[in-house]
Amino acid sequence: MADERRTPGQAGPGLAALALAASLLGTGPAQAQTAAADLGQATDPTLAGPLPGGQDPGTFALRSAGAAQPGGLARGVGRPGPASRSGARPRTPLPRRTRAPTTAVTRQATQQGVADDLRLRPTVQVPVSGLSDLAGATPLLRRRSIDPLDPYGPLGIRVGGLTLFPALQQSVGYDSNPDRSIYRRGSMALRSQGELRVESDWSSHSLTGEARFGYFDYPDNRNANRPDGDGAMRLRLDVARDTRVDVEGRYAISTQRAGSPDLNAQVRDRPLVAAYGGTVGATQTFNRLQVTVAGLVDRQTFENAQLADGTLLRQDDRNANQYGLRLRTGYEIRPGFTPFVDTLLDTRVHDVAVDQSGLRRDSDGVTLRAGTSFELSRLLAGEVSGGYLSRHYADSRLRDVTGPVIDGSVTWAATALTSLRLGASTGVIETIVPGASGILTRTAVAELTHDLRRNLRLTLTGTLISNDYQGTSIREQGYSAGVKLDYRLNRWLGFRASYVRELLSSTAVGSSYHSDTYLVGVRVNP
Repeated sequence: MADERRTPGQAGPGLAALALAASLLGTGPAQAQTAAADLGQATDPTLAGPLPGGQDPGTFALRSAGAAQPGGLARGVGRPGPASRSGARPRTPLPRRTRAPTTAVTRQATQQGVADDLRLRPTVQVPVSGLSDLAGATPLLRRRSIDPLDPYGPLGIRVGGLTLFPALQQSVGYDSNPDRSIYRRGSMALRSQGELRVESDWSSHSLTGEARFGYFDYPDNRNANRPDGDGAMRLRLDVARDTRVDVEGRYAISTQRAGSPDLNAQVRDRPLVAAYGGTVGATQTFNRLQVTVAGLVDRQTFENAQLADGTLLRQDDRNANQYGLRLRTGYEIRPGFTPFVDTLLDTRVHDVAVDQSGLRRDSDGVTLRAGTSFELSRLLAGEVSGGYLSRHYADSRLRDVTGPVIDGSVTWAATALTSLRLGASTGVIETIVPGASGILTRTAVAELTHDLRRNLRLTLTGTLISNDYQGTSIREQGYSAGVKLDYRLNRWLGFRASYVRELLSSTAVGSSYHSDTYLVGVRVNP
């Protein structure tokens, strides 16, 4: 006696099939051929596994003649050809995968590149006076976001339609020159840092932002202790299909180094410098033409400095507000390539009309730039521009500041493991050096990131800075170079080791310095 047991994915002619064949005797030839073709498709032992739609051949379940196939044809309707004319339905096996499963993942990661917000924040917009340390300066490049395909990347904390990415880091190491002065006095260094990144996943509108705050503690040189931080929050409101409103709030915290030409004295500790402000703008799209009008307000404040003999050095005459209006017009020649023209008009008003040197430092500025934003195959994206700036001061004894402007930010995802980011910025910042109207500063930054392993990342950073004190002979040239190694144990815990070399050469007496900083720490992503 034959064994009539069936295994899943395999079926032979049984009682159910014989009953079905008997029921077809009363139907026409065309319907019988159609049902027979469906039965042969379902009982073919070579087509193991479930049929489209979740039907298992082992259950003898037949789909109706009107059900759609994945290819777009209805079942029972044969394609033109000899097999279709004879009434037999050709059986085509399911297509096989022709490439390795990881190829698609690698290609997706490569095409995504660095999902950074490429909008620029030139220093000409933010009147941050005083030059902070090169390593602690506000970065020109956006930090790279977490790759969702990274098995070691933090998942974040969901709060409604927002995802929060907090991070805490504690490091210990050594700094050869915490004061950043010509007098080197090394000390053990303790670094505490907190970060928060915010992303929204709303169907319309968008809210993104990042904030960072850190503190250096030097047990062997308490006067060198200092905080630093920066951040920005950006809200995009999609008012209509072709109209949007952008709102941004920003802040930056730094300190003045002891050897700064603006202080020109030995101080007990490092005075705080704070800058904060916001921008509100509207963008209207006319087919390929984009017009943006934005207003900005920023404020800067300086802490009074305490000299070595205990006397107080007032700096409230340096506090100032900046008001600006920006007009930007761009035309999209083709997707991913939009040339633009940008005009910025701003005025700076100090709290005290006349500073301690008897000069009126209020000023008006104009910055004209032309450039383009671009995106090539999602591997190379960014924005570059060049132009000219001019700043006129209320006091005729202060010389106008003029010069070329170069701004830009470019991201290149060379491979799925390697990315390169470049940035440049030009601006004018305030100073109280006698005879100097302003500081024309130029900055260039670069960051190269390579994943040695899935949980081991190597980062190389470099910064070049040039400062020209207009109206005086003071010139400063400096650089900062560093290497960073991140080892992640899992999504929320990792270790970081870093080394930074800083050097500043200045024509001002006592302003040059160089330092080496070594840090090793633990990073937690809750």
